[in-house]
Amino acid sequence: MKNTAIPLISVSCLLLAACSGSFAKVRTAIDQAPEWYDARRVEIRGEGYPEIIDVPTIEKGQAPGQTLEASRSRSETLRAVFTESERAAGPANVAAEIETFRDTVRREFAGFDASSDFLTDEEILAIRSAFDVPRVTRGRRAASR
Repeated sequence: MKNTAIPLISVSCLLLAACSGSFAKVRTAIDQAPEWYDARRVEIRGEGYPEIIDVPTIEKGQAPGQTLEASRSRSETLRAVFTESERAAGPANVAAEIETFRDTVRREFAGFDASSDFLTDEEILAIRSAFDVPRVTRGRRAASR
């Protein structure tokens, strides 16, 4: 028991000294806190907010719905001006333009010329016929021997 009592007492003394030192450090840090720290601490505690009884009421002449009519007439005027503008015309044939762009991008990634009409069908057939060489198979070689 003597062997365990001495280390336990020394450990508890060390912890007490460490805790008191850290409490002192925290206290000095709080004392050296920036100016906004006190206001933030009050805000976190929930102090300083107005009570429900202090919230102002809306007067009858200042109801929010009264300005909606003016806003609606202004937005209708702006919408009419916008629809009359040439720039407001909707795009025409968007799907075809997207497909053309898609084909162009695919050809560029494949390493082909971007335009699809760089070879005619006749030129393609001529190129294919130039490379169309009959192949000899093993079966034909074996039959001719």
